[in-house]
Amino acid sequence: MREGEPKRRAIYRVAVIGGILIAAAIITLCTPWLRLFDLREIVVRGNCHISTEEITYLAGFRMGGSLLRTPVSRASKALLGLPWVKAVSIQRVYPHRLEIVIQERTPIAVVSDPAKGDSLLIIGEGGVIVKQTSDEAPTTLLARGVNLTGDAPGARLVDERAVVALECIYRKGLSEGPFHLIDFSDPSSVTLHGEDELKVALGPVDGIGPRIDALAALLLTIDL
Repeated sequence: MREGEPKRRAIYRVAVIGGILIAAAIITLCTPWLRLFDLREIVVRGNCHISTEEITYLAGFRMGGSLLRTPVSRASKALLGLPWVKAVSIQRVYPHRLEIVIQERTPIAVVSDPAKGDSLLIIGEGGVIVKQTSDEAPTTLLARGVNLTGDAPGARLVDERAVVALECIYRKGLSEGPFHLIDFSDPSSVTLHGEDELKVALGPVDGIGPRIDALAALLLTIDL
């Protein structure tokens, strides 16, 4: 055997195997009819207020299409446009499945609909209007004196300070306790209202968080 022949054969084998792998990758990516990693199943989790059908439709994934080339970023952006959606995660699960995990906004308060006086707008986390309702006896806090960017789902509270206050009240469990209304009409003197003419002055909306914390701690020591 000539000197160097085994080395040349080894190099030849590596080149052949590498060529086969590259060809397989090119065929997989460029041949849409090849069913190696085609999309056959879409699983949706975490949704409560939004239907699975609405989520899969808006995501726009095509069954039978290449799982490798599914437009995950575009679908995530589209789903984040839904008022209820706070966060979304989309994962490819090879060989044939997509998993969409939705995190919905928690309702934290309601506000009177400026366009329809007999209905309410539900405020979700982040101050986003997630739904319109005609419920005459809401189970969460009614916010008064807040401005909105619109009167349809997807609109927002204008004042971020009010959003911070409402989220803090919700986290402390005060939105379903003895209080049924919070009034932001005077930003220098925000007030909470409850049954039997109960009224608590929270002071200015700026820096209101610690005062809400103190109120929640106080309520743990007394029986209203």
